[in-house]
Amino acid sequence: MTPNQQAILDAVNAMRKEAADEGLVDKYVPIKWSTDLEKAAFARAAEASVTMDHTRLSGKEIWSAFPSGNSVLGENLGWNHDGFLKALEQWRAEKADYVKKKSGGSTNGGSGHYQTLISPKFTHMGMAAFKNPNNPYNAVTIAQAFGDAATSEELVGSYGPAIQYAEVTSSNLSTVKNKAVVVEKALKEFRTSSSDQSGWVQSNGKWYFYESGDLKTGWVKTGGKWYYLDDLGVMQTGFVKVDGSWYYLSSSGAMFTGWGTDGNRWFYFDGSGAMKTGWLKENGVWYYLDESGIMKTGWFKVGQYWYYAYGSGALAVSTTTPDGYKVNGNGEWVN
Repeated sequence: MTPNQQAILDAVNAMRKEAADEGLVDKYVPIKWSTDLEKAAFARAAEASVTMDHTRLSGKEIWSAFPSGNSVLGENLGWNHDGFLKALEQWRAEKADYVKKKSGGSTNGGSGHYQTLISPKFTHMGMAAFKNPNNPYNAVTIAQAFGDAATSEELVGSYGPAIQYAEVTSSNLSTVKNKAVVVEKALKEFRTSSSDQSGWVQSNGKWYFYESGDLKTGWVKTGGKWYYLDDLGVMQTGFVKVDGSWYYLSSSGAMFTGWGTDGNRWFYFDGSGAMKTGWLKENGVWYYLDESGIMKTGWFKVGQYWYYAYGSGALAVSTTTPDGYKVNGNGEWVN
């Protein structure tokens, strides 16, 4: 499995698992790569680079490009200048509309690409990119073919230069090219399999991180700081939830530890970066952080007891509060 193809599969399967975890589909079925469907995607990307839609140049049904042995078929098409992962990002953006429609709401946006991506009925896929010199938008066509069976799960190979002939009728020959060049549309900004790409790369306002050409996802440590990259490799900022814990990432993407504030509220992040809730003792002083991680001040109740925290968040113990009430050594209000 090449890094480029593995990055595609990882991104698709992450979306499929997320959909299952959120109840958008009834089960998680990890998808596999198929040589036959990859070949079909080659043909479909070449044709779609001319038609700019799901029709075939020959006038046949689009399913005639797919290999035999598949009883359920699907296709996603996309056009952009940044390649495979950008196409997945575009289709993933339909999730909000899909959720609205699934809950009975109405929306003007489409959600078919996202629905196809997460559908458990599809067990295999292939993906290819084509650039047609006659395409008026100078865009690369991305095709993703889905099926429920495949004769082979081996990879065709890297997306190097090659020629793919599209089916055309005689009436089309005078107006369109009947061949298109396969391109490795990972590009300089989206490279996932080139050994000369390392470190941070910015593309379309988003940051990505590479190690020896491999696009990284999840937690990455560089320059002594931790960063979090989502399933498509995009660097995250602000609050993110990972494996059940909340973290805060600064505007630079660096993970925060210790006390932090959003300007109005205070939070505490332990040495691992995870946001703390409940009781916290630091330097001999007790603090209380509610279920949202917000540091409490003033009077607050935990269980059956009332407590008082000063403006600094420090718990009042064995004293009289500013409003005249006594608290014991545990900070509990004493009648």
